[in-house]
Amino acid sequence: QTGMGGNTHVPYRRSKLTLLMKDVFDAGCTRLCSTVVLATCSPLASDVSHSANTLKYSSPLRGGGILNDGGKKVKMQVDASDPVLWSNMQVIEWMRKTYPSIVNPSIFVEELSGVQLCALPEKEYYSRLENTGMSCADADSNKLAKDIYLAIWTLMSDAKTRKRRKDGSIITIEDEEKERLRIVKATEEKARTWVEREKHLKSEVSVVS
Repeated sequence: QTGMGGNTHVPYRRSKLTLLMKDVFDAGCTRLCSTVVLATCSPLASDVSHSANTLKYSSPLRGGGILNDGGKKVKMQVDASDPVLWSNMQVIEWMRKTYPSIVNPSIFVEELSGVQLCALPEKEYYSRLENTGMSCADADSNKLAKDIYLAIWTLMSDAKTRKRRKDGSIITIEDEEKERLRIVKATEEKARTWVEREKHLKSEVSVVS
């Protein structure tokens, strides 16, 4: 843009939007992301430089999953804990196990799939819980509806931020804990090695003295 004093630089690379979309721009990123990008170009010859910059900026955006070292797409492991991927029966079974106080979870869920349940507004959870025979005027029922809503969104957020290996497999919490313990053990071994080395050096110095 041209201002009173000449050209004005807009720091797009440091903008919050760019930081939020950083996983999309990184072709080697191991996190899932779903993004729609609209690149607007002008048919005017006078805007060709701006259009070229827009295409250059949007062309690296990845689509279709993680790329391996050879630049080829890898098959993604299905995340069974992602509610967006659940069928109607899987949603009902999850509610039956997680919230046994709901006598008939099928009335709450009806014919909704996981992705449809995730798209419901929070107030819909209260009315659906009331349809099961539990009065939302009761404080416990009110809290239960809130807990279900938060639990669904927590599962969905965790699934979207879960780390993956380059082969598309999911890095579980157990895997992360094993890696943490391995690093701790390696650090402790290194510390013991340095202690032994210090003792050896001190002994050599005392002998020389």
